[in-house]
Amino acid sequence: MALCLFGCVRDRYPAVYLKKVNDPGSHGEVPPDISSSFGWMTVCWRLPVDEIANHSNLDHGMLVQFCDAAVMCFLSTGLPALLILCPLCALVGAGTASNLGLLGFANVAKGSWITYLYPIFVWYTVVVTQAFIFRAQRAFVERRYQWLRTMTEPRANSVLLSNLPDNLMKESALRTFLEEQIFGASNREVLQSVSFVKDTNQLDKLVAERARYNEDLQKLVQGEVHERRKAIARAEMSKVEGQVAKLQGIIEQSDDYNLNLAFVSFHDRHDAVIVLKLFAPGGNEDIIAELPPDTDDVIWNDLRPSQSQWLYDFTGYFLLAFVFVIFVPLVAYNASFTEVAVWEKNDSNVKSFMNLYPVVAVFSDAIVAPLVLIFLMGILCSIIASILVNFFVLKARGILQHLVQRWYYVYLVIFVLFLTAVGKSLTNSLGDLFKDPKEIPKVLAESFADCTLFYMDFIVLTCCIYALALLRLMPLYRYRIHSCVYEDRIAIAKSEPEDQDYNGMGARSARLSLCYVVVLILGTLAPVITILGAILFAICRIVFTYLFVYAETLKPDLGGLFWHQQLKHVQLGTFLYIALMTVLLLQRAPNYIPGVLCGSSVLFMAFSYYTFLHKFRWEQLEFSEIPAKVSEGAPEIPRVYGHYKQPELPPPKSKENLKLQRAATTMRARVDACCDVGPQRREKRDMSRHKTMP
Repeated sequence: MALCLFGCVRDRYPAVYLKKVNDPGSHGEVPPDISSSFGWMTVCWRLPVDEIANHSNLDHGMLVQFCDAAVMCFLSTGLPALLILCPLCALVGAGTASNLGLLGFANVAKGSWITYLYPIFVWYTVVVTQAFIFRAQRAFVERRYQWLRTMTEPRANSVLLSNLPDNLMKESALRTFLEEQIFGASNREVLQSVSFVKDTNQLDKLVAERARYNEDLQKLVQGEVHERRKAIARAEMSKVEGQVAKLQGIIEQSDDYNLNLAFVSFHDRHDAVIVLKLFAPGGNEDIIAELPPDTDDVIWNDLRPSQSQWLYDFTGYFLLAFVFVIFVPLVAYNASFTEVAVWEKNDSNVKSFMNLYPVVAVFSDAIVAPLVLIFLMGILCSIIASILVNFFVLKARGILQHLVQRWYYVYLVIFVLFLTAVGKSLTNSLGDLFKDPKEIPKVLAESFADCTLFYMDFIVLTCCIYALALLRLMPLYRYRIHSCVYEDRIAIAKSEPEDQDYNGMGARSARLSLCYVVVLILGTLAPVITILGAILFAICRIVFTYLFVYAETLKPDLGGLFWHQQLKHVQLGTFLYIALMTVLLLQRAPNYIPGVLCGSSVLFMAFSYYTFLHKFRWEQLEFSEIPAKVSEGAPEIPRVYGHYKQPELPPPKSKENLKLQRAATTMRARVDACCDVGPQRREKRDMSRHKTMP
């Protein structure tokens, strides 16, 4: 039904669904033609990842690559288990399961000889998963290097230095330190520019006052007002502009306003990479050097430290913990008391109704609990994003999405995997868990084996949710509302982007990682779920390719940080898979041999994970990979865009390609920090954070 609706509205509202056909992406390329009714699905399925990245950004391309890897991995691990384990469990499992449970581990009786086969499939799944991960990571490293090579200046040749000591908080001192003590370059010029982050609290008030006077003046000019009032307003405006210009000059030329952060641009990219490696986070140096955010993506207020920031951090962590405590009973209640059997037990009328209409009972068990769980996790995502943006230092809007990914995934694993599995038998097991905490691993393992049907329903319902994402309901609704008042161009601008907490890169990456881990953990217990998982990620491949290439606006590009975090989540999920299968086999096998063989795979997994973390060097280019200049005959590409100077200060005089489209610029027209937090609320928070500055 979603596909039929999408076919109807796509051609009727091209401004919402075919935006990039008339407004090409980051490389100025027109997307492939999808004029036929269902031909777009074939195009989106076959479109290479590199081309997707060209039309959107590398983060989006790698999200599609994650879907491709998941499809291949689940088919490779699921089909053998489906052809071998499912018939054995159904025919000789000797268990008491029914329906789809007959095809899985739930139908394997204690002491069955079938358990001797499961260590083989566990080892096979672990090895195949790691093989796909390593192959995909090698391809990512090449794409990351290409992304770094083609990065525009000044981001390409700059570093963000933080934690600068007091003796280096002057431009001349920092130049001397870098040029003479670090590079020993007395005969060449190393630094191109040094831009300290300044304390502009006094200037902020004048800039706000100038904006207010300018707004009043525009109203007077447009209205029928006496010329004398207009002249007075212009005089007041000129006075404020003079005060702003004077204070700007003082702040710009004085080192007294410098803070302990500075954007340093180098003439040679090799020098920038040297500084990044020398002062990398986690090293022995107090100074920290980082790759700077995109020039349009910087949150300047978060770069200015506050004496009360520790209080905001404490409050943020407290709220995150409080949200966790609040959602625990909600998720547990949903898992325990949304089954038809519980309703029938508590109400005889419900039991009579379900006996008359058994189809309703089947659909209720399949839909209600997973749908409520998805709804709760959607609310949780918005709450986490709001806490992060209001209480923590982010430095850049893209960093917010990365933090959302990390926090949201942890909550998803706890709530969707562990708490839901235990909650299915909460009324029977909660008391036993408190009496003997050592039984928790056994209870969790048995709960997973018994509730595989719930997670199958969860995966199927998630397929429907992602299919509905094609409709872009909220951007369509906003476009229809604004088009009644504004002209089409303004209505389009006000309707974008989509909700950046639930549909941002962070939340999307976390949810896909969760779905992958759910299918991975239960894939050997119930091989049918691997086929459902492959279908889910195939749908996601088509849906996200269409959204990224044709519909959604450009977003800040972190160059693969979300991808790398997803692979780490998958690796850690593999450890959970090994632990679950080991505990189950120790419980149901005739002896300890299957459990020990299964648990031994953790040694291979630990070595593989260590290799993954230390083998691939992807953060920075190797010195041999750094481009010195554009070679002769090569196509001209945009080399310079933007600057690292606070917007309150006058911009530097530099040559830049004004036609270069930037992702963050598109977003700033709609949101301030990649989530629905009102600008007045954030401005108030920023003023309270920085009012203690000298």
